[in-house]
Amino acid sequence: MSRSHLARTLASDPTLLTRSLENQIIPSYDFLKTILRSDEKIVSAFKRTTWIFLEDHSKNLIPNLELLRKVGVPHSCISLLLTHFPEALMESHGEFSENVEEVRKMGFDPNKSTFVLAVHALCGKCNRSIWERCYEVYTRWGWTKDDILSAFRKHPHCMMLSEKKIMKGMDFFVNKMGWPSKEIVHCPVILFLSLEKRIIPRCKVIQVLWSKGLIKKDISLNTVLLPVEKRYLERFVTKFEEQAPQLLSVYEEKVDPEGV
Repeated sequence: MSRSHLARTLASDPTLLTRSLENQIIPSYDFLKTILRSDEKIVSAFKRTTWIFLEDHSKNLIPNLELLRKVGVPHSCISLLLTHFPEALMESHGEFSENVEEVRKMGFDPNKSTFVLAVHALCGKCNRSIWERCYEVYTRWGWTKDDILSAFRKHPHCMMLSEKKIMKGMDFFVNKMGWPSKEIVHCPVILFLSLEKRIIPRCKVIQVLWSKGLIKKDISLNTVLLPVEKRYLERFVTKFEEQAPQLLSVYEEKVDPEGV
């Protein structure tokens, strides 16, 4: 960790300076090292919450880790959760256990990273409140309970998006592009993509190809939005250079697609 970042962290939470180096901070570091196995991951966890070095690990963290191991969560997934979302593992053991059981009942596989991401999405009053708000927003777009749970199982953090982010994405896909709202159930990850930098430029090209009858209307969102840029350009721009030579300019937003 850089000195400047450490200074900002300690300025925002100086509690760490009141704790014993020998009795609290070093033992915490040593314990985290046995699980995360690298200083880089420990720093990532520390940046998320300084309390990872302040709390008595025997109270919640250790019991929660043991519970994850007991239900079959592999070390790699435990490390992922502790590195990026340590606050979830510091929740009271009783509440954490309830969340783990709820995630199991939803059908998540403990061997996959989506299991711990789902646990994180449900941990804490704030996250739970966000989950419930997202649930309500998705129902506005015609999603059923089964649709929402299906999307949650595919990408748990789709239940942690802001209402504004969901509404802007859904409005574009459904009202501007004409895709059924339930199409997003199958690939909720697209809601995380940048509307301005990725979604709109790619979809402008698709609109031109549709207008010229060069591709089918039922093309999936996955096919359009998930490929890396090189693959996307090969499939939807370069391939149709002769029929629509201005596609690259449309993609780069130099030309209005309506004039192509």
